[in-house]
Amino acid sequence: MKALKKQKVAAAIDFGTHGTGYAWTLIDDERRQQKRQIHPRMHWPSQPAPYPKNLTALLLSSDGDLLAWGYEARRRYNARSASSDIRYVKSFKMSLAPLTRGTGEKPVELPAELIASDEATGLITLYLQKIYKEAVDEIKRSGFTEDEIRWCLTVPAIWGDYEKQLMRRAAVDAGLPEDPKRLLLAYEPEVAAHYARVSGARTARMTGGRATLMSPGSRFLVADCGGGTVDITAYRAVASNKLEEIGRECGGKFGSEYVNQAFVESVLVPRFGSYEAFEKIGAQQPSALLALIEKWEEAKLHFSAEQEEDLYIPIPSAIDRCLDDDARDSLAKAQNGIDDEIVVKPEEARLVFEKVVPGILALLDKQLAEMQSQRRNTSGKELVVLVGGFSNSPYLRHRIQQHLEGRAELIVPPDPQAAVLFGAAHYACDPQIRSRRARMTYGCAVSDRFMPGIDPEESRIKGPDYELCNRRFSSFVKVGQPVTLGEWVTRPHFPVWPNQDTLKFDIYTSPRSNVRYVTESDCRKIGSLAVDLTPVKNLPRSSQSVLVSMQFGETEIQVTAALKETGESVSTTLLFEPLA
Repeated sequence: MKALKKQKVAAAIDFGTHGTGYAWTLIDDERRQQKRQIHPRMHWPSQPAPYPKNLTALLLSSDGDLLAWGYEARRRYNARSASSDIRYVKSFKMSLAPLTRGTGEKPVELPAELIASDEATGLITLYLQKIYKEAVDEIKRSGFTEDEIRWCLTVPAIWGDYEKQLMRRAAVDAGLPEDPKRLLLAYEPEVAAHYARVSGARTARMTGGRATLMSPGSRFLVADCGGGTVDITAYRAVASNKLEEIGRECGGKFGSEYVNQAFVESVLVPRFGSYEAFEKIGAQQPSALLALIEKWEEAKLHFSAEQEEDLYIPIPSAIDRCLDDDARDSLAKAQNGIDDEIVVKPEEARLVFEKVVPGILALLDKQLAEMQSQRRNTSGKELVVLVGGFSNSPYLRHRIQQHLEGRAELIVPPDPQAAVLFGAAHYACDPQIRSRRARMTYGCAVSDRFMPGIDPEESRIKGPDYELCNRRFSSFVKVGQPVTLGEWVTRPHFPVWPNQDTLKFDIYTSPRSNVRYVTESDCRKIGSLAVDLTPVKNLPRSSQSVLVSMQFGETEIQVTAALKETGESVSTTLLFEPLA
């Protein structure tokens, strides 16, 4: 077997809803992290301005072949002839995790969310193939080989095991290493926390003691506001430059792409008269409509809460030519006779943002309440670290600052849009998390002592001199429980029947902590493994112990089982399902 080379380079890929980038650095002593040189890719074909991310977009032929990716895909789509039979897709990351908004209102959905998760996984693979090759080629030009690179791929903290499994599968299919020691998955707010600490970011308050994120005992939450999701997780700094997760992750679909979609539904559709008129324009001039929405994207990044001037967004000539009389009359009537631009009044722009912002504020309140509950009657303001591309919005910053007044202090690190990417490069050098909280309850199906009047009769099985319930859930870790990075939890199990050849374990998960039976409605089977009992078959039952172990604290779960008598072990790949 070929020996693995020592990893000398840490490379990160931040795969985002709107943009994706890579960066790399040399793996060095963790004590030098504040002087570590991070090398991001800043220039991409057809990119309008230098930026550490390419556009997360693909241009496909009618047969599904890849024609272009990133900003180049958008350029070629906009320049295509009207007869071209091609497909432009973006924001497809969001189809991996069909989350609900949870506000009681009709959800704002991105068009890409109509893509099935299997197709989205294939699209992600296509994109990762391209960006992986670009990163490897650049690193090779600096004198390193492909097998000297350790990779870190970011995922939202609110993703479940199923979505993380799909992302790893897409990455491996794209050419990234299959070895989990060379391909790390990292939570986006977690790596952003590392970046904020290394960058030396502090509160904007200039008087009195200014909070630091590096001091042991400091507590802060990270709000990663990206294009698709908003991810919020809380941490405490501990000794040896490590972090402990102190809050349950929370989040939802409140990213900037949903502000764009709210603009479509609240402004463009009424301006053109109806959904039918809007869809007609989209069918006739899809690239021009895309350009119109991108102009809004630029305008919204400069819109502030105090702004009193109207926003003027030029209507592309291709759209202007295809407007019928009804659409033009509707546009002029809504804008005091103006029909060659989209005029957005400040109160309209604020209403567009308010389709999304209250959801972010509610998530902040939820996490802050949990942090406060852990203070045990000690006073003090919490710290909120704001990162992600959406955090550049003056409107969002103002609303968060206003909402947190008197309760928490806001910290915005330099280049917040690159916090996840740069933090992932630091993480690949030295994972700085010490403990996380379990996202779910994990365990396995066992046969345990039957309890008359409690356990259902149909679960009763009779052994030689005992009665058992064959549906019991044996938990290894419960949802919300703190787990140390790399921690293994081991439970001994014994065969039920004399002369049993194998002992099979079915692995289950549940979002609840108090699970008694594996048949409960929200209990899901996620994997199984079987242990050969032949080597100990003739020994007393007390010597046929099988030790089942689950590893927690990492981004992903591992399971093994071993005969205690011989040490022979087996492991399994867990097959997760999407949560309902």
